[in-house]
Amino acid sequence: MQKFDAIRPFYDAEINEGIRSSINHPMMKALMNFTFPEMPDEVWKEQLLKTHSIRDFQCNFIYQSVQRVLAKSSDGLTTSGFEKLEKNTAYLFISNHRDIILDTSLLNASLFTHGLVMTASAIGDNLVKKSFLLTLSRLNRNFLVQRGLPPRELLQSSKLMSEYIGQLLLRENRSVWIAQREGRTKDGNDATHTGVLKMLAMGSDEENLMDYFKKSKSFPFPFRMNMIRPMRSKCHN
Repeated sequence: MQKFDAIRPFYDAEINEGIRSSINHPMMKALMNFTFPEMPDEVWKEQLLKTHSIRDFQCNFIYQSVQRVLAKSSDGLTTSGFEKLEKNTAYLFISNHRDIILDTSLLNASLFTHGLVMTASAIGDNLVKKSFLLTLSRLNRNFLVQRGLPPRELLQSSKLMSEYIGQLLLRENRSVWIAQREGRTKDGNDATHTGVLKMLAMGSDEENLMDYFKKSKSFPFPFRMNMIRPMRSKCHN
């Protein structure tokens, strides 16, 4: 739908073009060399050029990158609660976060491992100012949260995002992840900001907002996944 073009990720029909536009970027080479250290560049490039869907990009490349991070930086990843979720069902995850890229990557890796619907994930447009980062985010099914807008435009943007989240959850059967507040908590109090819930409610077509949250299978609670040992600095090399 054209009304969401300013914030949406790529459609599958656009994936290959997005890959071709970024395949020779130094950051793509760094990512692929980290993920597949023994693979010649021409091999991973050939495989990327055969990719025509977000799911294939996530499963064949990003999932492998996450597994590489875990192997190099921790003794493993522990999760709980996924067994209570229904397969082929979209959920709205509202969680605390420490690293908005890694957090959602870990969540999607866990959803994929458990055979559950992976998420479209919110990301601030301030984090993807560079064209390569914007392309990579759209390849990885991120949608944009527009920051730094005047009050009237912010209201319009919030309504648009709320409608888009409703579109994903209720019409496309696509799970959604969104942080429970802008930025990281400074005092460890991981409470959901009421403004997030108000934004989500803008897209409601229900008289009772609780009916809308139940229909969208919302989880407005800290959703925690723990690596057994924190990442070491060498992972950022």
